[in-house]
Amino acid sequence: MPKFEAEGQLVKIFDTQVISDRFQKREFILLVEDGQYPQELSLQFTQSDCGLLDSFSEGDQVSVSSWVRGRKWQRSEADAPRWFNSLVAFSIKSPQGNNTPPPPEYGDEPPLPTDDDNLPF
Repeated sequence: MPKFEAEGQLVKIFDTQVISDRFQKREFILLVEDGQYPQELSLQFTQSDCGLLDSFSEGDQVSVSSWVRGRKWQRSEADAPRWFNSLVAFSIKSPQGNNTPPPPEYGDEPPLPTDDDNLPF
């Protein structure tokens, strides 16, 4: 699975969302300086990693490592398929050395939910 790493400023940290009894996520926004056009990226921690954001505050400078995930979604055979991507973080650290544990091996994470009613579109 491809990895994505970025350094930037935490713009917004959201509360943990319990999607089902088997899945929870916590989203955050990372401002990444990219020359003339800074980027605000939406990332998320899932499951037990949601608490990794507890020791950080909005405005903190951090380095984040994440998996890049994508999947196809199609409501029915008659509908056109859609694809979406997500950045699922597994590590966050500050320049002062506040590190999180190493990433899990690929395949150790639970699958993403498949309930089509929980999709954002």
